[in-house]
Amino acid sequence: MGEKVFAPWTDPNETPLIQFKNVTKRFGEFTAIDNQTFDIYEREFFALLGPSGCGKTTMMRMLAGFEAPSEGTILLGGQDIAPIPPNKRAVNMMFQSYALFPHLSIWENIAFGLKRDGLPKEQIAARVEEMLKLTRLEKAASMFRRATAAGGAGAEPCQGAEALAARRAARCARCQAAAGYAV
Repeated sequence: MGEKVFAPWTDPNETPLIQFKNVTKRFGEFTAIDNQTFDIYEREFFALLGPSGCGKTTMMRMLAGFEAPSEGTILLGGQDIAPIPPNKRAVNMMFQSYALFPHLSIWENIAFGLKRDGLPKEQIAARVEEMLKLTRLEKAASMFRRATAAGGAGAEPCQGAEALAARRAARCARCQAAAGYAV
């Protein structure tokens, strides 16, 4: 019996979740991204790989809304996201240095975006518990960022859990793999 192969790009009924269409980004005379076009489907595991300075972070910053393309279009769910401010986009960006609130516990850091989105307390609690279990941080839920700082232990899974909890389009690759999610 043949297993169904995950290949949405071959299915004419599937549409990409994220689309970069002829995207160029210039900083003055320097072209950081030159006419990039690609599609990312829901549940697809997608990785941007390349040497330092090749434009990986610039691509993610444009998706998140922290930079605007000089040319081209970025679509999320078929919608041009150029006019949408960063705080209204359904994406999360994890920075290379962990952006956890030091005064909040791991539980509170994971819940932060859900509270900001106005979810009911019961739903927030259930989602945070689900993410703690997924990232195996249940025993560390009450720890604070400063307690996880030695070598960053706990910070990356916590930040990944926070991104996954909000069910945003761009997520932590390590947590995606653990959850079976991909973008």
